Amino acid sequence: MSIRTCPWLVALCVSLLGPRKGAAAPSWLELRWPEVAGCPTREEVEATALRLTAGESPQPVTAEASVTADAGGYTLDLRVRDSGGAQQRTLQSPHCEALAGATAVIVAVAAAPIGVSARVTAAPPPRDALEVDLAPLPVAKPPAPATELAPAPATELAPAPATELAPAPLASPSRRRPGLAIGFGAAAGIGPTPRFTAGLSGNVSLLWRRVRLDLRGSGWFPGLARASDLPGIGVRLQLAAGAVRGCPRLVRRTVALELCAGLELGALLAEGAGLQQNDRSRGLWAAGLLAPGVRWQPLRWLSLGVEVEGLVAFTRRRYRASDADALVYTVPPVGVRLGGGLAVHFF
Repeated sequence: MSIRTCPWLVALCVSLLGPRKGAAAPSWLELRWPEVAGCPTREEVEATALRLTAGESPQPVTAEASVTADAGGYTLDLRVRDSGGAQQRTLQSPHCEALAGATAVIVAVAAAPIGVSARVTAAPPPRDALEVDLAPLPVAKPPAPATELAPAPATELAPAPATELAPAPLASPSRRRPGLAIGFGAAAGIGPTPRFTAGLSGNVSLLWRRVRLDLRGSGWFPGLARASDLPGIGVRLQLAAGAVRGCPRLVRRTVALELCAGLELGALLAEGAGLQQNDRSRGLWAAGLLAPGVRWQPLRWLSLGVEVEGLVAFTRRRYRASDADALVYTVPPVGVRLGGGLAVHFF
């Protein structure tokens, strides 16, 4: 799309952009902006984005811009990524200042969509910036009086509908698409075994800003449960299970607090220990899960997390010694797991 199709947006971008020497770069923005003759610097774009998000709580944003110049003006290819996904924009204008201002608006909307969108749509176009943008453009009739500049028809200048440039939807498409993450973890837990037993897991997650959906598979090393009144006799238990969990999230910059709940189903393998004939059996395992945790995302493609997972066993299996006809072990009704892991994110 072309910035020429909406003069007031060009005017707003030009008026927003301006050198602000000494201004600190936004901590939430990682911007790669080219050094092109006749274009504003990266520091000027960052200063404009910082002013647009003043008073907001912006989320981390990464942006990469490419600017090319030709006889008709400048063309901007912009890629923006945030925790909700990615978007790509192609903009054209006879003035590079307008493209730099548009870049600042786009990254600011991605960082704080509600507050910045309301601020941009409510801002009136300054008259002097509007005149600067319209001067080099061809017109079909003599210039109108100054009082008619504000409602000047866009059809004289616009090869595309002005609706393409509405600021509010810039970040909205990526919000509806979830991110994908593949994770690996390790844990130690009680239940179905009576003592802490180590296990490994892998999971695939769909990530939205406020919700995560997990599909997890886990395997646990064998754990020995001994009979309290039968010395030397016990049962060795090993669990393999899959789980589905939903996790509401509270995200603050690179840290997310999560509370996951779900259902785990699997197979519980039992083998006698210390008996004349150590038979094996396999039974159904089902449990409810509740896991508060915290996740830190230092890089846009990597996150680290820890959690405490409580479980309630729906299948409390009992094991008896056939040669002694005595109860050896009963799976406890509740258990707990302590775990952590890492995840690789794909947008």
